[in-house]
Amino acid sequence: MIRRGAKRLRSRRVALAVLFVIVIVLVLAPVALAAAGGGSGGFGGGGGGGGGGGGGKGFAIYLIFRAILDLILFTHGLVRVLVIGLIVIAAVYYFYARRIRAWWNERQRSGKAARRSTSQRERKVELAAAEAAEDDPAFAPDVVRPEAARLFTAVQAAWDAGNRVKLRSLVAPELLAEWERRLDDFARKGWRNRVQPQGEPKVEYVGLTRRGGSEADRVVVRIEARLRDYVEDRHGNHIKRAGRLSETTRVREFWTLGRRGQHWILVSIEQGAEGEHALKDTVAPTPWSDEEALKDEALVEGAVADAVPAGTSVAEVADLDYQGDGRAAALDLSLADGRFAPDVLEVAARRAVAAWAAAVDGDDKALLALARTDAAYALLHPRGGRTRLVVRGLEVRHIRIVSLDAAAKPPTMTIDVELTGRRYLEDRDTTAVVSGSPTRATTFTEHWTLALDGPDEQPWQIAQVGAPPAPVRA
Repeated sequence: MIRRGAKRLRSRRVALAVLFVIVIVLVLAPVALAAAGGGSGGFGGGGGGGGGGGGGKGFAIYLIFRAILDLILFTHGLVRVLVIGLIVIAAVYYFYARRIRAWWNERQRSGKAARRSTSQRERKVELAAAEAAEDDPAFAPDVVRPEAARLFTAVQAAWDAGNRVKLRSLVAPELLAEWERRLDDFARKGWRNRVQPQGEPKVEYVGLTRRGGSEADRVVVRIEARLRDYVEDRHGNHIKRAGRLSETTRVREFWTLGRRGQHWILVSIEQGAEGEHALKDTVAPTPWSDEEALKDEALVEGAVADAVPAGTSVAEVADLDYQGDGRAAALDLSLADGRFAPDVLEVAARRAVAAWAAAVDGDDKALLALARTDAAYALLHPRGGRTRLVVRGLEVRHIRIVSLDAAAKPPTMTIDVELTGRRYLEDRDTTAVVSGSPTRATTFTEHWTLALDGPDEQPWQIAQVGAPPAPVRA
């Protein structure tokens, strides 16, 4: 009897230890995060600060383990196993569902199929790069890969040292403006983000866009690296990234590089999940190889050629007393002025969406060429300058013409643009996610008013942006 009791007690202890290990493994499942350029919102735990909300979760986890312990001690048989299992599953899902999904997605992306897909993409880009390198050697794979590796290492070193002067030579001004906000936030807290590469980064050449002018040229590389990444407070204590046992982490990032003279500099960083669209984006080794862009240009040129004569309003040559929905009205008016054709509206929307995504980290000149200043600001900062709306890998799914006012000066058209992609609101100082999810794609609708007052290259401009949709729960 004593032996049986001792054996039962050992079984209980083993079961408790197994449950504890399972929960800890799931809780601490790593999610790739940025090193250089990251904000203080990703750090927390011991060492004197960070990571708001940890105390509440810690107390909740204590209660859960206390309940499990009581169940082990005061219940028996199959009932005990089932109840404990349900409690563990419910607790893990409630607190860590997003992290578990991110961990699983990351495992899926690093599998054989994902590596094979990336290798196929890299071969496609290398062939295009060989064509581009005939006119400009900077695009050659044996130039881009080593230069990207050196850039990655140099950026980490400059960030680790807090050397803003050096960063200015490595990072585009628009992205650096965001990074300096994060450095200022670290300084206010008395923190310093230390990042030290452990070994050489792995660089894959996965994207290329050549527009014919060096300012618009872009290449995309996928970088995998192992880093020591932690925060050092004013007392010398080390603060690890939230949810990590070690200061060593692995990152998988997509870096978009732009030209500065004869060298490549960093324009944008997207995490593994965010940047996967780069594996499907158009590869354009020459300015005339992007067939969709050329078709769009031809369509808009034809529409402008069919516009009413300068100084003449649409109301003078067309009957504005039309019946039917907005699309039918636009089709009717396009007979008098080709710029009202729904296809032209679609081009304007697709261009605006691409410029919007590019302006999140990079230069907003393309967006300002398609939208009025206040409309562009509303797209990038819908809740004011303390936050920014991050959109990645957007695809236009549907455009609906809601209303049309051809008699206005200038004429306006209101549209609903249904988009799919990653969309989340981020604190600009800490990079903490305020709403939405950087790891999960979502479908949402933008409500835009376009005005017919742009240049011939882009006659429809975004004049007004509707209120942003309610935050998407992560």
